[in-house]
Amino acid sequence: MTQQHTVAQGETLLRIARQYGYKTSTALYNHPSNAEFKALRPDPNLIFPGDIITIPAKKEKFMPLRASSINTFVVQNEKEYFRLKVFYEDGRDITGKRIVLNIGSQTIDTVLPTDGLVEVELNENDTLTAQIDLYLKEGETTPSKSFTAQVGELDPVDTLSGVQARCNLLGFDCGKVDGINGAKTKAGVKGFQFVHGLEVDAIAGKKTKAKLKQVYGY
Repeated sequence: MTQQHTVAQGETLLRIARQYGYKTSTALYNHPSNAEFKALRPDPNLIFPGDIITIPAKKEKFMPLRASSINTFVVQNEKEYFRLKVFYEDGRDITGKRIVLNIGSQTIDTVLPTDGLVEVELNENDTLTAQIDLYLKEGETTPSKSFTAQVGELDPVDTLSGVQARCNLLGFDCGKVDGINGAKTKAGVKGFQFVHGLEVDAIAGKKTKAKLKQVYGY
Protein backbone atom coordinates (compact mmCIF):
# COMPACT_ATOMS: atom_id res chain seq x y z
CA MET A 1 0.00 0.00 0.00
CA THR A 2 1.32 3.45 -0.93
CA GLN A 3 2.02 5.74 2.04
CA GLN A 4 3.10 9.35 2.52
CA HIS A 5 5.86 10.42 4.88
CA THR A 6 6.20 13.97 6.21
CA VAL A 7 9.85 14.88 6.78
CA ALA A 8 10.79 15.87 10.34
CA GLN A 9 13.81 17.96 11.33
CA GLY A 10 16.98 15.88 11.38
CA GLU A 11 15.72 13.08 9.13
CA THR A 12 17.74 12.00 6.10
CA LEU A 13 16.29 10.47 2.96
CA LEU A 14 18.32 7.30 3.42
CA ARG A 15 17.06 6.77 6.97
CA ILE A 16 13.49 7.37 5.84
CA ALA A 17 13.98 4.78 3.10
CA ARG A 18 15.37 2.27 5.60
CA GLN A 19 12.42 2.91 7.91
CA TYR A 20 10.13 1.55 5.21
CA GLY A 21 12.32 -1.38 4.25
CA TYR A 22 14.27 0.11 1.34
CA LYS A 23 18.06 -0.19 1.17
CA THR A 24 18.76 2.98 -0.83
CA SER A 25 17.44 6.54 -0.91
CA THR A 26 17.29 6.43 -4.72
CA ALA A 27 14.48 3.88 -4.47
CA LEU A 28 12.32 6.74 -3.18
CA TYR A 29 14.02 9.75 -4.79
CA ASN A 30 13.84 8.37 -8.35
CA HIS A 31 10.37 6.87 -8.08
CA PRO A 32 7.88 8.55 -10.49
CA SER A 33 5.50 9.29 -7.61
CA ASN A 34 8.16 11.58 -6.08
CA ALA A 35 8.85 13.61 -9.23
CA GLU A 36 7.47 16.79 -7.66
CA PHE A 37 9.58 16.30 -4.52
CA LYS A 38 12.68 15.63 -6.65
CA ALA A 39 12.12 18.85 -8.63
CA LEU A 40 11.72 20.80 -5.37
CA ARG A 41 14.83 19.25 -3.77
CA PRO A 42 17.49 18.78 -6.49
CA ASP A 43 19.97 17.65 -3.82
CA PRO A 44 18.58 14.57 -2.03
CA ASN A 45 20.92 15.25 0.90
CA LEU A 46 19.15 18.54 1.61
CA ILE A 47 15.50 17.97 2.44
CA PHE A 48 13.23 20.15 4.55
CA PRO A 49 10.82 19.51 7.45
CA GLY A 50 7.31 19.31 6.04
CA ASP A 51 8.36 17.87 2.68
CA ILE A 52 6.06 15.06 1.60
CA ILE A 53 7.65 11.85 0.31
CA THR A 54 5.58 9.08 -1.24
CA ILE A 55 6.49 5.60 -0.05
CA PRO A 56 5.49 3.21 -2.84
CA ALA A 57 4.34 -0.29 -2.05
CA LYS A 58 7.20 -2.77 -2.25
CA LYS A 59 6.95 -5.34 -5.01
CA GLU A 60 8.15 -8.90 -4.72
CA LYS A 61 10.67 -9.94 -7.33
CA PHE A 62 10.77 -13.46 -8.74
CA MET A 63 14.05 -14.58 -10.26
CA PRO A 64 14.40 -17.69 -12.43
CA LEU A 65 17.18 -19.91 -11.07
CA ARG A 66 19.30 -22.45 -12.88
CA ALA A 67 19.34 -25.95 -11.47
CA SER A 68 22.68 -27.57 -10.62
CA SER A 69 24.43 -24.22 -10.90
CA ILE A 70 25.61 -21.31 -8.76
CA ASN A 71 23.18 -18.36 -8.86
CA THR A 72 24.65 -14.98 -7.95
CA PHE A 73 22.68 -12.07 -6.46
CA VAL A 74 23.92 -8.51 -5.85
CA VAL A 75 22.17 -6.55 -3.08
CA GLN A 76 22.46 -2.76 -3.16
CA ASN A 77 23.18 -1.12 0.20
CA GLU A 78 23.75 2.64 0.30
CA LYS A 79 26.28 4.07 2.76
CA GLU A 80 25.93 7.22 4.82
CA TYR A 81 28.82 9.59 5.56
CA PHE A 82 29.60 12.44 7.92
CA ARG A 83 31.82 15.06 6.26
CA LEU A 84 33.41 17.98 8.06
CA LYS A 85 35.68 20.66 6.64
CA VAL A 86 37.82 22.75 8.97
CA PHE A 87 39.78 25.82 7.91
CA TYR A 88 41.20 29.06 9.27
CA GLU A 89 39.26 32.13 8.18
CA ASP A 90 42.52 33.96 7.41
CA GLY A 91 43.80 31.14 5.18
CA ARG A 92 46.49 29.75 7.51
CA ASP A 93 47.57 26.17 6.92
CA ILE A 94 45.39 23.71 8.87
CA THR A 95 47.44 20.63 7.90
CA GLY A 96 48.37 18.31 10.76
CA LYS A 97 46.10 19.82 13.43
CA ARG A 98 44.63 17.13 15.67
CA ILE A 99 40.89 16.44 15.60
CA VAL A 100 38.89 14.01 17.74
CA LEU A 101 35.45 13.13 16.45
CA ASN A 102 32.89 11.15 18.46
CA ILE A 103 29.82 10.10 16.50
CA GLY A 104 27.57 7.25 17.51
CA SER A 105 29.66 4.22 18.40
CA GLN A 106 32.80 5.60 16.74
CA THR A 107 35.72 7.67 17.98
CA ILE A 108 38.13 8.97 15.36
CA ASP A 109 41.37 10.55 16.57
CA THR A 110 43.33 11.86 13.61
CA VAL A 111 45.00 14.91 12.06
CA LEU A 112 43.60 17.22 9.43
CA PRO A 113 44.77 16.87 5.82
CA THR A 114 45.73 19.86 3.67
CA ASP A 115 42.14 20.54 2.58
CA GLY A 116 40.84 20.19 6.16
CA LEU A 117 38.25 17.60 5.12
CA VAL A 118 37.37 14.66 7.38
CA GLU A 119 35.02 11.92 6.16
CA VAL A 120 33.54 9.16 8.32
CA GLU A 121 31.28 6.32 7.20
CA LEU A 122 28.34 6.12 9.61
CA ASN A 123 27.13 2.88 11.11
CA GLU A 124 23.54 2.16 10.12
CA ASN A 125 21.86 2.71 13.50
CA ASP A 126 24.22 5.30 14.96
CA THR A 127 23.04 8.60 16.34
CA LEU A 128 23.35 11.61 14.04
CA THR A 129 24.95 13.84 16.69
CA ALA A 130 28.71 14.38 16.54
CA GLN A 131 31.06 15.86 19.15
CA ILE A 132 34.13 17.51 17.64
CA ASP A 133 37.26 18.53 19.55
CA LEU A 134 40.03 20.50 17.83
CA TYR A 135 43.59 20.75 19.15
CA LEU A 136 45.13 23.69 17.32
CA LYS A 137 48.32 24.10 19.37
CA GLU A 138 51.19 21.65 19.59
CA GLY A 139 51.03 19.35 22.62
CA GLU A 140 47.61 20.51 23.82
CA THR A 141 45.77 18.13 26.16
CA THR A 142 42.64 20.31 26.31
CA PRO A 143 40.80 21.12 23.06
CA SER A 144 41.23 24.62 21.63
CA LYS A 145 37.70 24.40 20.23
CA SER A 146 34.82 22.03 20.91
CA PHE A 147 31.42 21.93 19.27
CA THR A 148 28.50 19.67 18.48
CA ALA A 149 27.23 18.96 14.97
CA GLN A 150 23.80 17.61 14.06
CA VAL A 151 23.83 15.51 10.89
CA GLY A 152 20.75 16.11 8.75
CA GLU A 153 19.93 19.47 10.37
CA LEU A 154 21.13 21.70 7.51
CA ASP A 155 18.13 22.94 5.54
CA PRO A 156 18.15 23.85 1.81
CA VAL A 157 19.68 27.22 0.96
CA ASP A 158 16.36 28.48 -0.44
CA THR A 159 14.92 28.47 3.10
CA LEU A 160 15.61 31.17 5.70
CA SER A 161 16.75 28.55 8.21
CA GLY A 162 19.19 27.27 5.57
CA VAL A 163 20.52 30.81 5.10
CA GLN A 164 20.86 31.30 8.86
CA ALA A 165 22.74 28.02 9.35
CA ARG A 166 25.22 28.69 6.54
CA CYS A 167 25.88 32.24 7.70
CA ASN A 168 26.47 31.02 11.26
CA LEU A 169 28.86 28.31 10.12
CA LEU A 170 30.77 30.83 7.99
CA GLY A 171 31.17 33.20 10.94
CA PHE A 172 28.33 35.65 10.24
CA ASP A 173 26.16 35.44 13.35
CA CYS A 174 22.47 35.13 12.54
CA GLY A 175 21.59 33.86 16.00
CA LYS A 176 19.24 30.93 16.49
CA VAL A 177 18.38 28.92 13.37
CA ASP A 178 14.62 29.38 13.64
CA GLY A 179 13.44 30.65 10.25
CA ILE A 180 12.58 34.06 11.74
CA ASN A 181 14.01 37.11 9.97
CA GLY A 182 14.86 39.09 13.08
CA ALA A 183 17.44 41.81 13.70
CA LYS A 184 20.28 39.36 14.34
CA THR A 185 19.56 37.42 11.15
CA LYS A 186 19.52 40.64 9.13
CA ALA A 187 22.84 41.71 10.67
CA GLY A 188 24.42 38.36 9.83
CA VAL A 189 23.17 38.47 6.23
CA LYS A 190 24.44 42.05 5.86
CA GLY A 191 27.86 40.99 7.14
CA PHE A 192 28.03 38.18 4.58
CA GLN A 193 26.89 40.51 1.79
CA PHE A 194 29.48 43.15 2.70
CA VAL A 195 32.41 40.71 2.76
CA HIS A 196 31.43 39.17 -0.58
CA GLY A 197 30.74 42.36 -2.49
CA LEU A 198 26.96 42.02 -2.70
CA GLU A 199 24.34 44.70 -2.23
CA VAL A 200 24.09 45.16 1.54
CA ASP A 201 20.32 45.16 2.05
CA ALA A 202 19.89 42.36 4.64
CA ILE A 203 17.67 40.50 2.17
CA ALA A 204 18.68 36.93 1.34
CA GLY A 205 17.63 37.13 -2.30
CA LYS A 206 18.73 35.02 -5.27
CA LYS A 207 22.22 36.53 -5.54
CA THR A 208 22.92 36.21 -1.82
CA LYS A 209 21.68 32.60 -1.73
CA ALA A 210 23.72 31.72 -4.80
CA LYS A 211 26.85 33.20 -3.20
CA LEU A 212 26.15 31.39 0.06
CA LYS A 213 25.85 28.12 -1.83
CA GLN A 214 29.10 28.82 -3.68
CA VAL A 215 31.08 29.81 -0.57
CA TYR A 216 29.66 27.11 1.72
CA GLY A 217 29.87 24.39 -0.92
CA TYR A 218 26.20 23.39 -1.19
